[in-house]
Amino acid sequence: MEKTCFLKDEKPVYLIGANYWPRKTGPLMWRKWDSEEVKEELEQMKSIGMNVCRSFLYFPDFMPRPLDVNKDMLERFAEFVALCEKVNIYTIPTFFVGHMSGEDWDVNWRKGKNFYNDPWMLTQETLYVREVVKKVRNSKAIIGWLLSNEITNYAGMADAKIVLKWINTICETIRQIDTIHPISVGDGVWGQEVYGRDTGFRLREQKNVVDFFGPHFYLYEDDALRHSYIPSFIIKMCDFGKPVLLEEFGCSNCFASEKHQADYYRTTYHSAFLAGAVGTLCWCYSDFSLPYQRPYSHHTHELLFGVTRRDGSIKPAGNEIKRFSKIMDIFDISEIDTEKNNVSILIPTYYSLDYPYSREDKDMIRKVLLQSYTLTKQSHVNGGFLREPQLPEDIESKEKPSIPKEIKLLIAPNIQKFTAPFWESIYRYVEEGGMFYCSFHFDMWIHIFERLFGAKHNLRFGLAEIPEREVVELQFIKDFFDISKGKKFAYHLNGLYRDNAFCPVTPTTAEVIAVDEKDRPAILLNSIGKGKVIFSTYPLEYYLANTHEVYKKDETYRIYKTLVKMAGIEPTFNSPNPYVELGTIKHKENLGFLLWIINHDWEKTAGFIQTDLDIKEVTDIETRKSIYFKDIFHLT
Repeated sequence: MEKTCFLKDEKPVYLIGANYWPRKTGPLMWRKWDSEEVKEELEQMKSIGMNVCRSFLYFPDFMPRPLDVNKDMLERFAEFVALCEKVNIYTIPTFFVGHMSGEDWDVNWRKGKNFYNDPWMLTQETLYVREVVKKVRNSKAIIGWLLSNEITNYAGMADAKIVLKWINTICETIRQIDTIHPISVGDGVWGQEVYGRDTGFRLREQKNVVDFFGPHFYLYEDDALRHSYIPSFIIKMCDFGKPVLLEEFGCSNCFASEKHQADYYRTTYHSAFLAGAVGTLCWCYSDFSLPYQRPYSHHTHELLFGVTRRDGSIKPAGNEIKRFSKIMDIFDISEIDTEKNNVSILIPTYYSLDYPYSREDKDMIRKVLLQSYTLTKQSHVNGGFLREPQLPEDIESKEKPSIPKEIKLLIAPNIQKFTAPFWESIYRYVEEGGMFYCSFHFDMWIHIFERLFGAKHNLRFGLAEIPEREVVELQFIKDFFDISKGKKFAYHLNGLYRDNAFCPVTPTTAEVIAVDEKDRPAILLNSIGKGKVIFSTYPLEYYLANTHEVYKKDETYRIYKTLVKMAGIEPTFNSPNPYVELGTIKHKENLGFLLWIINHDWEKTAGFIQTDLDIKEVTDIETRKSIYFKDIFHLT
C-alpha cells in the first residue's frame, strides 16, 4: 500500500467514500446552495464510515461568461470545503463538469470551439482552474484534484497528442499553485488499454503526467462470478505503475434490489482492496428527489443509485460501507502488503493498438481475458496482466522483447495474435524455465507452432474445424496432478460459429494429456529446455465466456489450479471452494497475516481453508473472537 498518493499527516490513507450531489438539488447544488443541508449530508457520510467524497463544480454555473469565474460560486465552494474540513471528511473536486448522469451541459459561450486545443478556450480553462485552486488549496479537506467528469462524453474524443498536451496544460496550471495534492483526469479510464478503443486518453502516456488513475464502470455480464470479479479485473487492467482509485462504480435500485445492491457493494469494496486499489468511491451518496429535473426526468434510473434514500435513511449498501470502514480502521495500511503469486495473463498489443489491415473483436478479447482472470481467482492466486511490448517504429529492428523472469506462469487464453518477436520471446521464456499455457483461437497467427507446441497442425485454409456436437467433452487420459485419469470436462458451443473451432494436430514432441470424444488430442504438454508448454486445441475460455451462468457447473478452474502447481506456486492459504476469493495480507514486520475471505457467489457457501503454516492463533477481525484452527478452517 506504500504506492498510494493519498496521504494524511504524511502517512498513507485508504479512501472510502462516494460521489456527491445533495439529494434535493443534484447538479444545481451551487445555484441552490443550502449549507445546512450539505453539512447534514456530510455528517451522515462520515457516520457511515466514509472519509472522502468526490465533489463536482458544475461548469456552466462556475464560469457563466468568458474571463469570469463567478465569485458567488467560488465562495459557496469554499464554504463547502470548509464544511468538509469541519466534519473531517476529505474531498476530491472535479473541475470540468459538463457531463452528468446522461446529459451534457455546455457553457453557452463555447460556440463549438475545440475544448482541448483552441487557444482561446485554453485561456478560459486555465483561468478557471487557477481561481478554484487558489481559493481552497490550503484546506486540509482537499486530498486530490480531478480535471473532469467523463469528459469524452462532453468534449468528445481527440487525437492522443492533443489530449496529452491538454492534460499537461491543466496539470501544470494546478501545480504552479498547488504542488502537494495528487491529480488525475476523471475521464473514467475508458481508453484503449482497458477497453480496446482509443479515446485519445492513453494510460501509457498519461502515467508521466498524472498521479493516479480512476476507472469508472457499469458493466453487464452473463455469468454472476465473472461479473463479481469485474472491479478487480478493471483495477488490474489499469496497472501502469500508478495508484488506482476506483473512482466510480455502482448500481441503481431500478436494476437491483437493495439487498443485492448491498451484496455487490460488499464484494466490490473488499475485492477492490485486494486487487490493489488505493480507495473505492461508489456512485453515489444518495437517491434524489428530482423527478422533474434533468437529467433525472429522462434518465429515471439515476434517481436510485444512492446508498442512502430520499428520506435520508441508510440502505443496506450504506451499512456495508460502514462495515468495511470499521475493518479498515483496525490496521495501518502502511504496514501491510498483499501477497502476489507471479501469475500473468497476456494482453496482446492487438487489443490496445490498431495494426494496419488487422481487425479484432476487442469486446470478445476483453471478455475472454475476464474469464481467464476469473479462473485464476478460482484457483486462489493473486495474479495480474502482462502487456505485450509495442513494436519499435523502425521498419527493421533487432530489439528482442523479454518476459520478466519472476513470472512463474504465463497464460494466453484464446489468443489469436502476438507479434513475431513476442512469440519468439515466449519460446525463450519457456526454454529458460518458464511455464506457458495457451488455448487455440481460429485463424491463429503463429509462425513457430510446431516448435512451441510440439505438434503439427492439420488446418485447412479458409475452413473452420467445428466440433461435430454442441457439447465438447474432453477426457484426461493420464493423471495430471489433482486431475485424475478419466476425468471429463464438458463445454457448450456458443458465440460466433468460426470462433468455436478447434485445432486438429499431430503430436511430434508433445505428450497428449487429454483427448476429445473422438480421441483427438485436446490438451498437449510439451517440454522445451527447462520449461513446459501446455496447449489446449480447444478455445476453452471462449466457450466459458459465452455460456450463461457457467460458473455453476464448470470445473475448468481445476485445470488452472494444476497449471499453478506445475509452476511451483503455492498460495499461503488455499481452498477447494472455487467461489471464495482468498487474499493474504502480510504484515511487513512478520507479525502475522490478515486473511480476507470473500464469497463471490450469490448464495451462502461452505467448505474449508487450509495452509501449511504453523498457526498459533486465529481471531475474527470483526468480532475479535478466537477461532479454532488446526490445519483446516471450515467455512459456514
